Amino acid sequence: MVRKIIEAREEIQQLPTAQLSQSSINQIYLGIFGTYSKVAWRTLMFHNEVRPKARFTMWMQCHGRLLTTDRLANWGIQVSSRCCLCNGGDESHAHLFFECRFTKAVWERLMQWLRIQVNPKHSYTQMMAWVVKQAKGKSCAARVMKMVYAEHIYGIWRERNSRIFEETNMTTDQVAREVACVCNIRAQGGMRAKLQQLMF
Repeated sequence: MVRKIIEAREEIQQLPTAQLSQSSINQIYLGIFGTYSKVAWRTLMFHNEVRPKARFTMWMQCHGRLLTTDRLANWGIQVSSRCCLCNGGDESHAHLFFECRFTKAVWERLMQWLRIQVNPKHSYTQMMAWVVKQAKGKSCAARVMKMVYAEHIYGIWRERNSRIFEETNMTTDQVAREVACVCNIRAQGGMRAKLQQLMF
């Protein structure tokens, strides 16, 4: 911690004094952390009424940091590489959240609930681009998409962990229904009115 403080002090001392006189906190922040390009999925994080644990799981998923079996195997940990949700392939980030039959079935059921047509043949990149596009803005539909996507990711991750560690499982319809129920509870104002009009 002391080393970090000393490094930060050295960074601050290298900043031009002319810059420090105007909005110094902002200049110090930018000097220490630098400027990075904005990620496309940042829109999913803001104005999202989802549960904090679901938002964190989605953030980890967007970074590709969740501990799927391919990542664990790269670290030398001996685990079964098969996807526990579909047994149709090896578990990886792309497979678990976008290629798995179980995950696709849950997502299609949620989109059916929201009355949105989706292309089941979308690749991981296309799917993420589509979700980000649908979630842009502050409209009721965009906020619903953010919430449903985050809860969907969390629901899939939780179901995967339940099957591995607790040896319990739910059907695709049960996972989708749980996501819809949580979204109905968390939604506020116009979002709640919109979701309550939809029959699951």
